[in-house]
Amino acid sequence: MKKLKLLIVSTLVFALVAGCSSKPATNGGTEGGNTDGTGNSKVVVATDTDLSTMDHHLATDGTSFIAQTLVFSGLTELDENNMPIPEIAESWDINEDGTVYTFHLADAKWSNGTPVTANDFVYGWQRLIDQATASEYAFILSTITLKNADAVAAGELPLEELGVKALDDKTLEVTLDAPCDFLLGLLAFPSFFPLNQEYYEAQGDQYAKTPQNMIYNGPYLMTAWTPGNSYAFTKNNDYFKADTIDVNDIDFKFIQDTQSAMLEYQSGNLDVVKLSGEMVDAYKDQEGFTNRLQGYLWYLSLNFDIPELQNQNLRKAMMYAVDRETIANNVLKDGSVAADGIIPIELATGPDGKEYRATAGKITEYDPAKAKEYYEKAKADLGKDVTIDLLFEDTEAGKSVAEYIQNNLETNCPGMTVTLNSKPKKTRLQMMQNGEYQVALHRWGPDYADPQTYLDLFLVGASNNYGKYESQAYQDLVLEATQGESAKDSQARWDLLVQAEKVLVGDDAGVIPVYQNGGAMMITPAVEGIEFHSAGVDSYRHMTRK
Repeated sequence: MKKLKLLIVSTLVFALVAGCSSKPATNGGTEGGNTDGTGNSKVVVATDTDLSTMDHHLATDGTSFIAQTLVFSGLTELDENNMPIPEIAESWDINEDGTVYTFHLADAKWSNGTPVTANDFVYGWQRLIDQATASEYAFILSTITLKNADAVAAGELPLEELGVKALDDKTLEVTLDAPCDFLLGLLAFPSFFPLNQEYYEAQGDQYAKTPQNMIYNGPYLMTAWTPGNSYAFTKNNDYFKADTIDVNDIDFKFIQDTQSAMLEYQSGNLDVVKLSGEMVDAYKDQEGFTNRLQGYLWYLSLNFDIPELQNQNLRKAMMYAVDRETIANNVLKDGSVAADGIIPIELATGPDGKEYRATAGKITEYDPAKAKEYYEKAKADLGKDVTIDLLFEDTEAGKSVAEYIQNNLETNCPGMTVTLNSKPKKTRLQMMQNGEYQVALHRWGPDYADPQTYLDLFLVGASNNYGKYESQAYQDLVLEATQGESAKDSQARWDLLVQAEKVLVGDDAGVIPVYQNGGAMMITPAVEGIEFHSAGVDSYRHMTRK
């Protein structure tokens, strides 16, 4: 065994801010947990997307993941530089061929006083992959090449054969079928968080439905949750590194109208507000404005069960018809950039030291003449003009982008009709999961810093392949890169992933990339320490308030 002893160094932080708005810390009905802390600072965040779920095995969206990282802790977490650092695992050992990880757990406990044990991770991972859970993230255990993950997921082996074992209460052994370079970073992702079996089974189908039906092992406790309105957290002083947590209370308010949110911000009632469109121009020169490129990539998901969308000429017409540069620069204005492919920029670097997009190049193209040409071919194939229903989220940005895409398609594909279908995010996702859509404006955020986090989405049988894209050429390239002999050769693997993206986007137009999300925001200057990650989940755990 080669030893990688990574010990946690806790830094005592005293940040008592006189005069900050605060409320007495209580457990708010939450199961257990000591919230009588010394911190008195509070941060209030506006979110334009409602919280969907606090069940970390059922969550699929960034809003839910951000909330879950406040109240739960995994084996690792990401630091401000996107590097994995110890969390519940205070150290670990890795065998010589990189296939067996032995994690040594810190003395942490759940908010009901129960110790966090290795079995909590075993049970959590087993529930994640259990067919009865129907988690859309069950695939992620195969992504890390966890031993027997595919067979267990298929029901061919029992859950107990999954490659994760508790050697004792404080020692967790994880066995892989092949080395996984991004394992430690991915273990910070919510799907890998632990679950206390006794508590979960006692809650039954009410688990995670309210703050009173959860226990926590992270830095915060959820104290309130009113769907469609707000949710709130207060510091968990039983968290094993509570002395590193500065902000005592974090509230999230669901506000879809940016102007309303900015009025609240200017009145001192909000500390963090997301901006887009004209609001960016209005506030970009003010103190507190910040802008950064996010890893989220928005694309048009095409439902291949719709006969018209099986026509390649139609899909290519739509690909050429979308003016991505104008959407990013003139519609959103929030630092978003046009998507050159389905893999965002600044995600990952190849074995040759080059950024992925620099190697893969630009696959998408805006060309109205080609759009018209391919649409004429599609009409000849189909014998009619096409009407398309475009599903999108009921946010300001979603509406603006959908309306512009509607104009692009109807203008550049003369005769095409596009109807707009606005739904709340939770409803949109449910409709996509059920196949109840034609074309949807959808996004994916990278779970880890590798192109595979996007390319796996479009494999046959993938839980997030909502449109049921299917290509044998694509399938062969991705599986050879990730599971075949080429997986052992970094450069060969990289080259195959580049080829696969060209098949998916360029040859098949199986998905239509639109833009990579910008992150224009107003943040109260007194608030610091929000960690924006290019892959994984943004973190509000380590905020400070002056």
